[in-house]
Amino acid sequence: MHAKALWRNGAVAVLLAALVGLWLNEPTANANGEASGRRMLRTELYLEAVELSQWEDFLAREVTPRFPDGLSWLDLHGQWRGPSGEPEKLPSRMLILIHADNPYTRQALTEIGADFKQRFGTAVLQVSSPVRARDPDWTPQRLDNPQLLR
Repeated sequence: MHAKALWRNGAVAVLLAALVGLWLNEPTANANGEASGRRMLRTELYLEAVELSQWEDFLAREVTPRFPDGLSWLDLHGQWRGPSGEPEKLPSRMLILIHADNPYTRQALTEIGADFKQRFGTAVLQVSSPVRARDPDWTPQRLDNPQLLR
């Protein structure tokens, strides 16, 4: 009897976990019943500004294959506390990615940071925030990829 109750409780817990997982990845609706977006992450990677040809090569070889559904990047004027303890100016770039939070994307972001540091000698600052994102091009077929799928 005890084993049967444990099995039943375990089955209920698994079912609830699956339902919560489905709910977390479903688009939500606003007051008009329109989808207001999927739960995603917006990740900003702050990188040292390297020569444009090197940057474009890095994007093509390291970033785009891992995040083929798109990205944005900006040139920035950065500042940080250097080894001397004083503020130092650093020409920078910010790479912006909208993606699902899953093991694939976490690993891809780690690899991008490690590849940049190995190639150019500077660390990458990563900032991620939860967002709701919607794109009319996110068809069911396109959502079945690691960048967008939870």
